[in-house]
Amino acid sequence: MRSQKKFTFSADYYLVFLYRLAIVYLLFSLSRLIFYLYNLDHFDISFDRLITIFRGGLKFDTTAILYTNLLFIALSILPFRFRHNEVYQKVLKYIFFITNGIALMTNFIDIPYYDFVLERTTISIFDQFKHETNLPGLFVRFIFEYWYITLLYIFSIWLMVWLYHRATISEPFPKRKIWYYPYHLVLALVTIALTIGGIRGDFKHSTRPITMSNAGEYVSHPNEMAIVLNTPFCLIRSTEGAHFTRQQYFSADTLAKIYNPVHVPADTSVFKPMNVVVIIVESLNKEFVSRFYPYLDGGKYKGYCPFLDSLVDVGYTFKYSFANGRKSIEAMPSVLASIPSIESPFVLSSYYNNSMTTLPNLLKSMGYKSAFFHGAPNGSMGFLAFSRLAGFDEYYGKDEYNNDKDFDGTWGIWDEEFLQYMAHTLDTFHQPFMASVFTVTSHHPFLLPKRYDSVFKSVDFPLQRCIEYTDFAIRRFFHTASHMPWYRNTLFVITADHVSLNQREEFKNPIGYFAVPIIFFHPGGHLRGFDTLRVAQQIDILPTIMHYLGYNRPYFAFGQNLFNTPYEKKFAVNYLNGIYRLYHKDYMIEFNGTQVLHLYNFRRDPLLQHDMLGRDPAVDQEMENLIKAFVQQYKNRMIDNCLTLRKGCE
Repeated sequence: MRSQKKFTFSADYYLVFLYRLAIVYLLFSLSRLIFYLYNLDHFDISFDRLITIFRGGLKFDTTAILYTNLLFIALSILPFRFRHNEVYQKVLKYIFFITNGIALMTNFIDIPYYDFVLERTTISIFDQFKHETNLPGLFVRFIFEYWYITLLYIFSIWLMVWLYHRATISEPFPKRKIWYYPYHLVLALVTIALTIGGIRGDFKHSTRPITMSNAGEYVSHPNEMAIVLNTPFCLIRSTEGAHFTRQQYFSADTLAKIYNPVHVPADTSVFKPMNVVVIIVESLNKEFVSRFYPYLDGGKYKGYCPFLDSLVDVGYTFKYSFANGRKSIEAMPSVLASIPSIESPFVLSSYYNNSMTTLPNLLKSMGYKSAFFHGAPNGSMGFLAFSRLAGFDEYYGKDEYNNDKDFDGTWGIWDEEFLQYMAHTLDTFHQPFMASVFTVTSHHPFLLPKRYDSVFKSVDFPLQRCIEYTDFAIRRFFHTASHMPWYRNTLFVITADHVSLNQREEFKNPIGYFAVPIIFFHPGGHLRGFDTLRVAQQIDILPTIMHYLGYNRPYFAFGQNLFNTPYEKKFAVNYLNGIYRLYHKDYMIEFNGTQVLHLYNFRRDPLLQHDMLGRDPAVDQEMENLIKAFVQQYKNRMIDNCLTLRKGCE
């Protein structure tokens, strides 16, 4: 008992109240430190800059802590003496533990999750996983797989409880009731005013409530914003929803000259009714395909995709090719509707119900049947819903496969079995058809069928084994399909949904975070090439397919045709942590929506170590104009529901 009392103190009511909130500040800072140390590979920060980042983080912690503790604060500052009652204080204590325990849990979950998505979790996570049928199992697996994070979280909760009990409230002050009530009423009003200012992030009338983008004030590089921020803040602020503001960087005529997403093919094009199969591979980092990086390991790098390597040799692909998002739910709109994710995933935005130009709909007008394949439980990731909005005629998922012995227990049917199922299903279709598949096996927790445990032995990272397996499954799919009558009349496109865990240091930068393969293959062998000039992106797949087929009607797409857009006009764009990145010619620009932050020659400087902004004003202006034109077209067309060529949207 003596040692227990040695670490306790008694103080005035408001001092104890502030002490309790200070406990939360301490634990938020502790979780920030753990977040930084765990994800150290993603950051290169000097000690001085780290101090600045942590100091800036306190501003965002203040908003999150005050939001999280609103009920605790409101009940704590009521200017009545019953606050001192033991039962009342016990109620306050459990409110404090529960609300802050949940807030801290979100911070700790984001520590390992950041490595996958490279941004703090927002409210969209709930929409992203709302259709998953195995969430409890995934959560339990997460707890045990990252047991060390779980233990650190438990320690933080223990520390919160231990520190909370160190302080006790002294006798009410002032003792006379006639002075007690006005005194504490004034303190309550001051607390309310401070709470409002803390939630807003400032007391200035002209200041808007701080948002995630304000974290940019404390960093030198955009990815460092994740350290400044905390997850409760991002969850709270993202509930407000993203509604774009109309942009007027350029007049309509000037805008159309810089960038126009309306495609007008030549009237003389002759349509070729080929089948189209688009394969979207889960977590297929470009770094896994050795043909793109023959110089690695002194020319001895073999990668993890021998079959895709062979397709690169006989197909058409690009040295510089990028995803337009970092999440699986962002891939279908990018690949199949030429809609990138800007500021938030398109399927979770307020513009999700906009009319779309999609690959299935364009080809339906040419007599195509379309089907989407995904081996997960029907509805997983919202793919079933999007496939219907995109105009797919058929959906084939785990329900249609109807054989749970091939279920991996977490995400879906093993890739090998499901791709075989797809091949045989396509063999029943009348030609021409358009089909797409989204693989599942190369997803955390990175499991394989037991019969392959001794076959795929990469031990550096579990993801590598799964990628080897999925590459093998794709090889088997092509082998099966090659014996079917539709095969030689089919254009195949292979890409990834997004980059997952970057394995090598040279890819842990904004280029590597989005680098995915984009491979076009036709069994006839006349579609070959390795383009080292044009930059490619997922949203280019739709217009490139339509060009290759000879489609001769006007249509809408944010992407560009990869086969005939001149190098001087070609660009790629993506968005992460409040920053737009645009690749054009030799340069990559970083733009925060207001001003240009950095400019790099990404071909000569792939690690992005030498900022060239200001060296050539003509280059600066050209890059700035192009990214602004893209943003204006994107946001204004979202607002106006002009993602098709309906009347008024030409």
